[in-house]
Amino acid sequence: MKALVHLAGRAGAETALREAVAAEARTLDADAPGDAEVGWMWRLGDDPFGKATRFHATLELRATEGASPPDFAASLDGLADRLGDLVHADLSSALVGTDRVFVAPAAPAPVRYQYLMRRNASFTHDEYLARYAEIHSRFGVETPGIEGYVQFHVDPDASRAAAARAGFGIWAVDSVSELHLVSVETFLAEVAKSPVGVAALEDEEVFVDRPRSFDFCSEVFEVR
Repeated sequence: MKALVHLAGRAGAETALREAVAAEARTLDADAPGDAEVGWMWRLGDDPFGKATRFHATLELRATEGASPPDFAASLDGLADRLGDLVHADLSSALVGTDRVFVAPAAPAPVRYQYLMRRNASFTHDEYLARYAEIHSRFGVETPGIEGYVQFHVDPDASRAAAARAGFGIWAVDSVSELHLVSVETFLAEVAKSPVGVAALEDEEVFVDRPRSFDFCSEVFEVR
């Protein structure tokens, strides 16, 4: 099980928010239930993907393999109040769900591509996740220039509860595609040589509400 928090920073508060997110990650790590692991991400300043994305920072809480699922909602309780005027709470998200690992990174990668995806009306949430895992996953596996490919399958009920306790407005995301990268430049150079990107976009048109889905790249920091 995992929780992802995406923070929409207020204009002019970027430096203070970055410091606050790093501090919050350290606090969450110290207080993490069970054996949860905590990391955080900051969106790249020259991110070629995130022009339409409002998120600046990501907090990531992961349950270690074999451990009992921690109560991530309790861990995030009151986070919007703690960050205060640094963020737009109504535009920030709290998502809880499970990872499906298709390409496991051999080592932590310094850059993470995230694609927050919403289903179109032709699919229920469960139908969407089934197609995403059983059919669309091949495009991620075949994508060149990556160190890892993970599908984060969002649990709507758990996410709604976590968002309410955190004080954030967004929880109704169906999945997050995660690509682990050495660098954006390496990734783009490799993808430019391959037809897989075009094929993936064509497949997304079948089941994804693409205009309401957002992608971006961030630098990754581990607390420990």
